[in-house]
Amino acid sequence: MSENNGNAPVTAPADAAANALYQAMIGAAGPEATGWTGPPALDRGVPHDTDVLILGGGVAGLTAAYELGKRGYRCTILEAQQRLGGRNRTARKGDKLYEVDAAGAPQHTHTCTFDDGLYLNLGPGRIPYHHRRVLHYCSAFGVALEPYIMNTTANLATTRRPAHRWAYGRLDNDVRGHLAALLAAATRDPELRDLLRYFGSLDEQYAYTGSTRSGYAKPLDVHDFPKPVPPLTLKEILESGFWKKERPYRFYQPSDHLWQPSLFQPVGGMDRLVEGFRRHLLWSTVTVLGAEVTKITIQEVGGVRVDFLRGDTPQHAVADYCVSNIPLSVLRNIELSGDFSAGFLDAVAGVPFEKTCKVGWQADRRFWEDKGNQIYGGISWVDDPITQIWYPSNDCFSPKGTLTGAYNFGAVADAFSAHDPQKRLIEAREGAKKVHPEFGEEEVVPTGHGVTVAWHKVPHQLGGWAAWKPGDGDHQKWYKQLLQSEGGGRFFVTGDQASPLPGWQEGAMMSAEYVVKQMQGLLPQVLAPGVEVAVPDSVALTQGG
Repeated sequence: MSENNGNAPVTAPADAAANALYQAMIGAAGPEATGWTGPPALDRGVPHDTDVLILGGGVAGLTAAYELGKRGYRCTILEAQQRLGGRNRTARKGDKLYEVDAAGAPQHTHTCTFDDGLYLNLGPGRIPYHHRRVLHYCSAFGVALEPYIMNTTANLATTRRPAHRWAYGRLDNDVRGHLAALLAAATRDPELRDLLRYFGSLDEQYAYTGSTRSGYAKPLDVHDFPKPVPPLTLKEILESGFWKKERPYRFYQPSDHLWQPSLFQPVGGMDRLVEGFRRHLLWSTVTVLGAEVTKITIQEVGGVRVDFLRGDTPQHAVADYCVSNIPLSVLRNIELSGDFSAGFLDAVAGVPFEKTCKVGWQADRRFWEDKGNQIYGGISWVDDPITQIWYPSNDCFSPKGTLTGAYNFGAVADAFSAHDPQKRLIEAREGAKKVHPEFGEEEVVPTGHGVTVAWHKVPHQLGGWAAWKPGDGDHQKWYKQLLQSEGGGRFFVTGDQASPLPGWQEGAMMSAEYVVKQMQGLLPQVLAPGVEVAVPDSVALTQGG
């Protein structure tokens, strides 16, 4: 094993586009920077008959195959599953879901029974307006987009101790009003007090007595001037502790940059993006499904050899380069041989992955849109293991729909996923009943149409995303290692796992672009010892601050 990758360290590139990506990848441009300067230029070509093996047909693997193919490389995608997309997974009627058992063997968990035309995104579900790469490829591939609604004032927030069920807008605006009144009482600056009066909807005495921002006390009537719903008291707001991080949800997540409007989703399901890539891969790119990699060898001469199984049949392939989109949680179970550095092997073995679960329901009546709820999209935040309920942003006013009935993380997801899938559905239904009693009605939300996925148990995934912690010294070493090539520039790691945006498709595409530029000599394949990298904060970037 070598202790370095055989290439001399290179400083940051002079090209503006490449340098922007480089600064974003190493974290120098900030944790949410994307390094986007426009659609990828075609850069320089390559000699004919240059072969690349791409391991894994997730979003990063597809992006790499597409961009390398345009530059003249001959690519072969080896995908272990019988579908492309990785965690970009949209559940539809007839789809079969699997999870591994305690021994690591795949077990069938669900066959989706949604009605024809209904679907649910089990993986990524939204595209922020500033994720320019994702939006670029959607445009280039003709993938139609529609607004994704992250938050509405009619969404709900619940707490258990004490028990409350409040409209998001009422809680948010009453907090604002009470804080503005306290600040106004503490200052005599007329301009500041005037600002606080409008900010908090205070009365002329700078007191907060309620506001129609929080809703009306009763439906509008031509004979009555609208009165605001009575304000929550500051005492009951503080007692609820709705904002505390120990709660499973993040009430203020919609205010964080990654979830601010506008957000989008592909019309018809997130997998429309995967289909767009599939349609536009060049003829020189070959896709091999059902190819489970068992061994990767960086050879002394002759490039990289990859051994894999198709069914029970051992096969192998050799190429000049290899780009691995395999999650490190899976790669650590694959034999790595030849010229891999000790630092790389440590990173593969050490990088932790987040546990995360989702539950999906078909509802035979869109009860969340009725007179009593009036919820059209957004998320309700639940002080329960289900954590979140997502309402569909599409097909409003239609007879039926699908909801995400749970989305949880970490220890909560670990405990939730310990149950068998049917018990998870029962637990998810009980949690959702606290928000919407309609979940207790089998004829409205049939158990037979429920699905659940624990991403840390899905074969060939074994995790939601890399669980990076910026203050961890090992994580700093591992993240930097993954940004470098192995075997003298013949083996590269890609995916959101090696990007400043873990858990996001934009991060996967960033990483793929970075690797393509490394292979063409436009970005350093080895980072100089003095180059510091900033490790992304996975919790903040996937769950909010």
